Amino acid sequence: MQDLLKGLTDLRLVMERKEQGSSVLEEYVKKCLPQMDLIYQYHQVFRVMKNIIINSLVILFITSCETSEEGNYIQWGSDNETATELIMRGMFHYYNVEWDMALSYFKAAVDYDSTSFGSYVMLAWMTPEGDLQDEYIAKAKKYVQGKNETSNLFVSLFDIPGGEGVRERRHVVWSKMHELEPRGNFIHYYYAWTKPTVDERIAEFEKLMEKLKSADRSYAHVVNTLAYGHYGKGEKAKAKEYFDEYLRLYPGNNSNDSMGEYYYNEKDYETSLKYYKKSLEHFRFSVSGNDKVRELEKLLKK
Repeated sequence: MQDLLKGLTDLRLVMERKEQGSSVLEEYVKKCLPQMDLIYQYHQVFRVMKNIIINSLVILFITSCETSEEGNYIQWGSDNETATELIMRGMFHYYNVEWDMALSYFKAAVDYDSTSFGSYVMLAWMTPEGDLQDEYIAKAKKYVQGKNETSNLFVSLFDIPGGEGVRERRHVVWSKMHELEPRGNFIHYYYAWTKPTVDERIAEFEKLMEKLKSADRSYAHVVNTLAYGHYGKGEKAKAKEYFDEYLRLYPGNNSNDSMGEYYYNEKDYETSLKYYKKSLEHFRFSVSGNDKVRELEKLLKK
């Protein structure tokens, strides 16, 4: 077992250096698990590999997040280190549209630091209109007092009325934040998202993607956004390239869900079901994923 753990540690280091790990994997499977059936050996090690990859992506995201007090970033960080880590893990899952998981992390973060205004903002964003959302908004406004201008602008988004022209009104605020801190990647994402046209949004997301790549930071969520942008324009081949890339970069719940949605929209229901089931392997409590599996199984029985 010690040899196996050492092997997996070495394998993780290889992956972190972005080298090919297949030959290393094969060597350790043969060396460390000779008493087990070969198929089972590969299954077990690949399962561990999958967890290592996803955990490494989360850790990479956390270590590259903007929690420093230097600059004009949104002041996400907390004096409580556990709260800060929970916030960053929540942000990772939020970026990847895994809101069930994101909610759990942000709720845990405010258990450790009840003054975390950023957590209340994210909780409010993911909570339906009603008393609970109002409570989160009120706490965000209360605890952002004394924070920097960028943080206050972030919370001020709640004061923007909805309806026609809301994207443009929000873009004004994100533009101010982007001017204050052009290095802020979360800010840059929503600065791009609120651009007035699809083509402008795609162009800005491509800039953000290249910026993240050059800084060796996580950019899988931007790839997913670009996939949907191109699909919405009817550029299906380009969209499929991005969906494939997203799955390669982040072989988790939402990348499989996105691929499932792609094939669902293309009316390839068997392949769609395969990917939705894969998404549930990563998070079996996904409400939308389970709903889609039931829908597709019903469709395929007809």
